Amino acid sequence: MGNLIRMDLYRMNKAKSFRVCLILAFVFALFSTPLDRLMYTIGDLLNVEDVGSFPETENLCTMIASSLSSITALLALLSVVSFFHADMENGYIKNIAGQMPRRGYSILSRFIAAIALNLVFMLAALAGNLIGTMALQRIVVDGSVLESVGLFLLRLLLLQSICSVLLLVTASFRNKSLGMILAVVLGLPLLSLIYMAINAGLDQLFKGFSITPYMPDQVMREAKPDLIRALLVAGVTIGIFLPLSIRIFDKKDVK
Repeated sequence: MGNLIRMDLYRMNKAKSFRVCLILAFVFALFSTPLDRLMYTIGDLLNVEDVGSFPETENLCTMIASSLSSITALLALLSVVSFFHADMENGYIKNIAGQMPRRGYSILSRFIAAIALNLVFMLAALAGNLIGTMALQRIVVDGSVLESVGLFLLRLLLLQSICSVLLLVTASFRNKSLGMILAVVLGLPLLSLIYMAINAGLDQLFKGFSITPYMPDQVMREAKPDLIRALLVAGVTIGIFLPLSIRIFDKKDVK
């Protein structure tokens, strides 16, 4: 299993889609603060009311806790989908399928390798944001760094739970197109309207009940998600979709 994980990490590192998306995530984060400064400048030139002044300082704790932006999540998930499906495009899985006790091990290996992928994307975005911010603002530490790192890891876990959904669609069902679509709608906040429609229907049956606080893509975007609820959402999502992905892939013929 260890050799399989190392092979997947090697494939991931060599993938062009991984490198391109990673560079884009860094660049978007790098120019995030300069673009904010530009908006303040334009607002000031146009005499927009209540535009305020550009902050002179930025909190390191806030930057760590909020390092997973929608753009970073989108690029990471697009890279994940490409990685999950790559071995079926180039015949890699067919070559090693007979060497594994269970074909489902390759699904588990890819899921574990995706943890490293998501972590690299979040760290790259954080590094880009730090570099872009240092040029224009003074970075201060106001709050608990340990708590911010905890929120960073919690968002990583929630992002990984979304990957378990993409793993089922992309690897087990072998549908890269649908995987890409899901990566876009889950990476960006595009499911909010669907959740609102579902909530409206559920409200007729269960007054005040909403599914939004229990969807991993929505919890991931909360400023400070509840720890227990976030852990339960991530755990249940992974607990459902990962075993299902392994089971389905085990029963399918390798092509």
